[in-house]
Amino acid sequence: MGTAVDLLRVAASQLGYNRWNDPAEGTKYGRDYGARHGAYFGASGVPYCDMFVTWCLRQVGVTNFDSAYVPGRINTARANGWLVSWANARPGDLVCFDWDGDGEADHIGIAEYFYDWSVQTIEGNTSSGAAGSQSNGGGVYRRVRSRSDVAAIIRPPLSGAGKPPISVRLLAVDGEIGPATNAAWQVCNGQKPDGIVSSQYRPNRQYLPACDFVGSGWQWEGEDAQGSLLIEHVQKYLSKCGHKVEADGIAGPAFVRALQRYYKVPVDGYLGATTAKALQRAINNQLFKRSA
Repeated sequence: MGTAVDLLRVAASQLGYNRWNDPAEGTKYGRDYGARHGAYFGASGVPYCDMFVTWCLRQVGVTNFDSAYVPGRINTARANGWLVSWANARPGDLVCFDWDGDGEADHIGIAEYFYDWSVQTIEGNTSSGAAGSQSNGGGVYRRVRSRSDVAAIIRPPLSGAGKPPISVRLLAVDGEIGPATNAAWQVCNGQKPDGIVSSQYRPNRQYLPACDFVGSGWQWEGEDAQGSLLIEHVQKYLSKCGHKVEADGIAGPAFVRALQRYYKVPVDGYLGATTAKALQRAINNQLFKRSA
């Protein structure tokens, strides 16, 4: 039996799948489900968000929790004592959404990170953004959803817990923005410290050399990149301080220039060692004040 980390790794491997680009009938998740439960599920036009979850669970050894209907999955979870509260939720849990507030869940995803009032998920059969259907959009995407839309949270029968928060302490001012700096930056911005800067636009890596190394915790994606809550929060703060920048959660040259003006370092639009060290010193100052 796999762990929550294994489940998230499997789900992330499917990012970018889209039923519209699948040359066969239906979806890969529907065809897999249909092989066990009937050909109907493998046909074109059958919503697949819950079958995506089933496929991911089966890849990590959970073979006793098949479902193609989210309310039915919730009922099964309730009968087995697998429902958990928001306060006890953790990465790898299954998050069910009720878009219209009618008391019946419409959609499901796999939680990557929980914040105070939102959750980042990997979902099947959704759209890449607010435009398009949220529960029948055809693609596998990473999304951030409001807590107010959550109908239920399910702890699937896995063998281990999700990744625990990173311990935060004063940083080495080394000019490299990796998991420790990311986590401390998150704490300073009122977020849970997981050390991950999610869903960043891959072509912008050239402007972020201090963040572009193996194990940095920065997640690089293509055109479907949706941004990070951390970066969005910092962008809003910079704009409030007079350094205007779009609050889209994507770190690019405009964001870097605003950050450089704020920290009073040379402005060139490249987040290199000088800017990174200024950020790390500022974070350490905040952490020191918190501990005083």
